[in-house]
Amino acid sequence: MNQIGSVSEIVEKKKENAATFDHAMHVAGLGWYNIKYCLVLALFLIAAIVEPVGYSYILPASKCDLNITDGQRGFLASVPYIGIVLTSFPWGYLVDTRGRKKSLIFSSLAAGVFIVLSAFMPNFISFAACKFLSALCTACPASAPYTFIGELVPLKYRDITLSVTNAMQILGSVIVPLFAWAVLPLEFRVDFGAYEFRPWRVLTMMYGSLFIIAAVLLLCGPESPKYLISQGRYDETLDLLKMIYSKNKRKSPDEFPIKTLKIEETVQKEKLGLFTSLKVQSLPLFKPPYLKWMALNSSIFFGLLATINGLYIWVPDILNRVLMGDSEGATACDVIAQRLNTTADDFLECYDSLDTSTFLINSVANLACAVIAIVVSSTVKIIGKKNLLISVFLIIGLFCVLVNVVTQDILFVIFLSAMPVLGLAIGPVNAYAVEIFPTHLRGMAVSLSMMMGRLGSVLGANIAGIMLNAACEVTFYFFGGLLMFCGLLSFLMPSSKAKQTKEMIITKL
Repeated sequence: MNQIGSVSEIVEKKKENAATFDHAMHVAGLGWYNIKYCLVLALFLIAAIVEPVGYSYILPASKCDLNITDGQRGFLASVPYIGIVLTSFPWGYLVDTRGRKKSLIFSSLAAGVFIVLSAFMPNFISFAACKFLSALCTACPASAPYTFIGELVPLKYRDITLSVTNAMQILGSVIVPLFAWAVLPLEFRVDFGAYEFRPWRVLTMMYGSLFIIAAVLLLCGPESPKYLISQGRYDETLDLLKMIYSKNKRKSPDEFPIKTLKIEETVQKEKLGLFTSLKVQSLPLFKPPYLKWMALNSSIFFGLLATINGLYIWVPDILNRVLMGDSEGATACDVIAQRLNTTADDFLECYDSLDTSTFLINSVANLACAVIAIVVSSTVKIIGKKNLLISVFLIIGLFCVLVNVVTQDILFVIFLSAMPVLGLAIGPVNAYAVEIFPTHLRGMAVSLSMMMGRLGSVLGANIAGIMLNAACEVTFYFFGGLLMFCGLLSFLMPSSKAKQTKEMIITKL
């Protein structure tokens, strides 16, 4: 009888020390351990931004060596996004079925290696081939870190963590003009016979190395605890939570008060075939209740990335053209039209230099946008995700429209250079995705919605390249209107402060 009584007491004690995953994460807390790996994951996102934005400096500097035409330049600018569109689906599948950590490390190492190899390519075709191969690996580090970060911190800190991480991504964009400013003005040439090794090749390697550095740093990092529990790996999840608790609280792992985890999700343990598994991972996203959220997230990402990755890729070139031209009393489009009429002999002599003022303006502008982004994102709890989305889209959309009417250089520079602030919208949209979609669909949901955004990047880069010369004013009206439309769509997002929505979301985690 005594033995039965003692067993009963042990069982009751275990029940008292059992908790849901979210409660266990709350107990483990937020400390240096979580923050450290959130910073590493942010580096993946920074690398995924630096690579395509870096084209705005690498392509003008390499056009003579690679003999790139304007049409080929537009194509190359969209290559990173073409690769992401083609591979977002399979990478989303791998992230959800093979793990966040493994997928990120493998994809980033491959992307970094191909980018570094592209720096040694002698012509347009070989350069484009390497860039395309790297683009096929970029979809994972461009989207999966958002899911990973959202699952690595307690629920109460998720919004602000994703928003601050997103602001750091904007801060990372400052690296692009700073690296270019440091490297491109150098005059060295090393003749290797098939090609000359010039500064733009070093710059290409520097941009690509960020992927490799991020992958190496994550090697010692943990897997997502939410992913582990979704796969039925409960003991590993509990051990990881104990370690997080130990590192954050500076206590022994054995002092973690939670001894067992309550199982909230149904884990599919049977092994499925590839196509069956893909079907299971994706079809629910295109049915109620997730269909409307997929459509909304995808539409907002389309307009957002069409502008920030499409139009913005041409900003250094636009600034260079306007600042080098006679802009007194004229709008930006007037100056661009004047330069088009006076550069008919450009084909006779290849010119691949950028004015140093372009580097300075972009560096200062990106740094200012990053500071604004960090300040705003740190107050996202007060502002609310929804209000932040609406404000960013409407303000930057208005700035795009006003570019057509201002004749002062300083206003033109401010309006055009404010575009990186749009990056503030990426975090909240992904935060909604992390909240709304369950764990086993989350990676796929983020990847597919980002895929639609990258499709917008492809179209935006090519449309901007064609329209800036053919119909400059229409270009800015088009992108400004697109951003304002995204602002209106943001009104349909659930209110982050509504208790009912919060309760609904928590039940799905």
